[in-house]
Amino acid sequence: MNDTLQGLRPQLEQQVAAALTSMSMNNRGTFPPFRIPTAAQSLVGGMFAGTSDDATAAARALGTALGQAGMGLPALLVAQGAALDLIARAADPASGAVAFASGYFGAVIESLVVADSAELERQRVEMERAYLNTVSEQREQEERLRSAIRELSTPIVPVYEGILVLPLVGSVDSRRAAEITERLLEAISASQAEIVIIDITGVPLIDTSTANHLLMTTRAASLLGSQVVLVGIGAEVAQTIVHIGIELRGLITLANLQAGIAYALERMGLSIQPLAGARKAA
Repeated sequence: MNDTLQGLRPQLEQQVAAALTSMSMNNRGTFPPFRIPTAAQSLVGGMFAGTSDDATAAARALGTALGQAGMGLPALLVAQGAALDLIARAADPASGAVAFASGYFGAVIESLVVADSAELERQRVEMERAYLNTVSEQREQEERLRSAIRELSTPIVPVYEGILVLPLVGSVDSRRAAEITERLLEAISASQAEIVIIDITGVPLIDTSTANHLLMTTRAASLLGSQVVLVGIGAEVAQTIVHIGIELRGLITLANLQAGIAYALERMGLSIQPLAGARKAA
């Protein structure tokens, strides 16, 4: 039988190479076309590994190697068909060459399928891991962005030792009000501030919930030994406060930030004075 196949070896290599070339687009990118001649020689050469058991072992090893290298199953099936067709036409049916070659290619195909499945599973696991890593990184970035936005939306500015200014801009809902209270209390505790000026000039509207949060913030600040001064109340906000009956008794309110800073400095025994001789120099 080996003698029969041996005489067909050059033709088999050509047939297998031609079949693999015609199906090269079915291979993965890791199996480039220039490797096809070598693969064809290996496929045909494996049938001459010695005994039937040796040929089967060689077929399994080759199938695993080809699967790991990226050869596709369709290409290998076409190569098998081309080889068996040539053997069936040229060999004596009684020689058993067709059955032998069929078993040999069957072992190659079986091992390739196993290797291909393992490779696909590995790729799936890697893709899943990469996806989870990407999602995790995106969540971390989103959390950092949210944190940065919270800090930017609630800037707490130390204007003098013991004096903090909290300018608020935009609408203040319950969630943001809670964040404002938390950050402000942390800043008071860290700096041991005596006076906190909350400037709501940039707040277009205050509802009952927001006003209650401001009052709660004032009480919490007083427990830390800090006095809250509310400045920048506009006409519409003032009308809203009166209309909904919010009680601001005990809360210092001033017209603007300048008045608030002057009040805070006065409470601390300080004031803003022009430099001596500055007016004359001007």
